[in-house]
Amino acid sequence: MQEARGKINGYLEDYACLIEGLLELYQSTFAPRWYTAAQELAEAMIAHFRHPQGGFYDTSDDHEALVLRPRNLQDNAIPSGNGMAAYVLARLAGLAQEMRYRDIAEEALLPMQPLLAQYPLGFGQWLLALDYLLAPPREVAIVGDGEEDTQALVRAARAGYRPHQVVALGVSPEERAAIPLLRGREMLHGRATAYVCAGATCRPPVHEARDLEGLL
Repeated sequence: MQEARGKINGYLEDYACLIEGLLELYQSTFAPRWYTAAQELAEAMIAHFRHPQGGFYDTSDDHEALVLRPRNLQDNAIPSGNGMAAYVLARLAGLAQEMRYRDIAEEALLPMQPLLAQYPLGFGQWLLALDYLLAPPREVAIVGDGEEDTQALVRAARAGYRPHQVVALGVSPEERAAIPLLRGREMLHGRATAYVCAGATCRPPVHEARDLEGLL
């Protein structure tokens, strides 16, 4: 069967929304391939859509020539590509341990703040991105052998409504090497271990689900 190929270039909202879906897939399955795909798409989005003064164009730099290269900022029934791009880069920064992604998200948000204050109903996705960055988000890294104590930590990290966090799980050495948030994290005393950081501050690692819940 011949592989299907797209006939037109993707738009900014295609990239940003797919990155969001891949990040959710990673945190649902903890399969590193989904994180890798999200990170690669983010790099392509930055390379081909970024506006020199912050934010993004709606079309890539190799798109067909247009009289005016569009740059939609307002959210409608579907979030704007710019608002979603800022949000996914803010989330990806924690998993990737890459401050550059956070800086690009903040650079996009900075000139938008007067509009967010004056017309909040038209910029909902932008407000989600701003809220996430102001939280500050928690980064949860769990390493274990996959047994019940590991799963108990995962359930504790996922419990409740916690929109300002990312979670990574590493069972095998390959998984820990693939996700930057997991690198350098080890099981301590032969037990599943959870690490929680927010901004530049990391709390002492814990082994019990109840202790992790207390940190979150």
